[in-house]
Amino acid sequence: MERKDPLFDAPIPGQSMLHELGARPWQNPPQYTTLEEVVDFYVSKMATDEVAVQIADILEMDVSVVDLAHTMQLANVMEGVHTIDVSLAVKKPLMEFIAKILDAVGVPYAMVEQDLSEEVDASLKEIDRELQDLKKNESAIEVFIDEVGELDMEEEPTEEAPKEEAPVGLMARGN
Repeated sequence: MERKDPLFDAPIPGQSMLHELGARPWQNPPQYTTLEEVVDFYVSKMATDEVAVQIADILEMDVSVVDLAHTMQLANVMEGVHTIDVSLAVKKPLMEFIAKILDAVGVPYAMVEQDLSEEVDASLKEIDRELQDLKKNESAIEVFIDEVGELDMEEEPTEEAPKEEAPVGLMARGN
């Protein structure tokens, strides 16, 4: 379905360049500069029961701990709480703290976005085991040829680029 009325509330290209330097939170010095200060900031914000319930609700919607920690860090960088380099250093302690909160609440969680199921993991191990058995019976050259496949050693003729014709006319004459 096509929209008939134009969308006027979209940002204009280059609109971000119209604000004065320092008008945005991330353009000013951060509130916290050391790793210890940032860890204390996150722990003090997340140590309440309300936040623990909110975190549990978010992770029950199949959001991983990594994604939640990344989102929290990005939001705080944009608000000027800390810099991006400090957020990279605090990521692991933040993930561990979120995991401890979830353990205390009793909510199951995944640290990464996708965990391999046991069936997929077992089938991958079986395939790897079969490949290893096949490779034991072959020489190194045969294994290489099997993995790479038949290589076509014939060179294909390359097309020559068409020659440009010399320009003709009053403006085309050389010096």
